[in-house]
Amino acid sequence: MTCKRITAKLGLTAEPRHTEGVRGKLKRLVARGWLAEIAPGRFAPRP
Repeated sequence: MTCKRITAKLGLTAEPRHTEGVRGKLKRLVARGWLAEIAPGRFAPRP
């Protein structure tokens, strides 16, 4: 799922300030092993 889509699902607008904040949080979850980044900017649950 793309970062913009996740931002919309969270009820935030697609403005860069919201999207970049969510992207940073998603990157931290990838680093902790909770998510997988399958392509640049595309995130999925860890299998």
